Amino acid sequence: MYKNFIFDVYGTLVDIRTNEYEETTWSKLKDTLSFYGVEYTVSELREAYFSSCDLQMTLGKKQYAYPEVDVVEVFRHIFDNKNKKAPKSLATHIAQQFRAFSTEYLRVFDGVTDVLKELKHAGKKLYILSNAQACFTKPELAKLGLLKYFNGVVLSSDEGCAKPDATLFARLLKRYDLKRGECVYIGNDPLSDVDGARNAKIDCLWLKTSHTPFDVQPRFAPKYTVPDGNIADVPRLLLKK
Repeated sequence: MYKNFIFDVYGTLVDIRTNEYEETTWSKLKDTLSFYGVEYTVSELREAYFSSCDLQMTLGKKQYAYPEVDVVEVFRHIFDNKNKKAPKSLATHIAQQFRAFSTEYLRVFDGVTDVLKELKHAGKKLYILSNAQACFTKPELAKLGLLKYFNGVVLSSDEGCAKPDATLFARLLKRYDLKRGECVYIGNDPLSDVDGARNAKIDCLWLKTSHTPFDVQPRFAPKYTVPDGNIADVPRLLLKK
């Protein structure tokens, strides 16, 4: 019987649409940075942002097969480029502003809250393991009323590596003293979630939601699949396992 239910966030629990590539997003960010004496054109700012991401990924590949970016450090670098210093608190604030500018909508998928309540009522422990940025994912989970259901959270930006790297799963298991055979991972992405869980030797339930790339197939067959993405099926499928 599974004692620990580990969830992905975006595309699994949370429905989100962002527009990081739109001109208006970068224009708002440029205007925000100007308040701190950090002057960029829109095109310069976009280039600086993605160049910093690329640099972090290149350096991360020296240690991990699947490295991750920390956007807080990206924004500190953007300040440094203009000979300005940004403490972590300020860089975090700017990253959160960027997230707000680029988010078109953010909402909980139907049935998610009921499922989390049912699992908690059944005495299960719930965890988050997601490729996500801690500076805005934790506040978003709190804002949506979800964070309170979880016994622990591990996010890729804090760890320097991302799913499907088994290292990320191993860190959650070690940090919360979990046994693989007592865990099941629930996610929507065929590669980062399904293949990642199998790489980590953890059972997986694949929810095919509106965010699932249907033209991509996992290398490993998940133990359970919910083709219509109905998260309400999770307790029915897993509580007796």
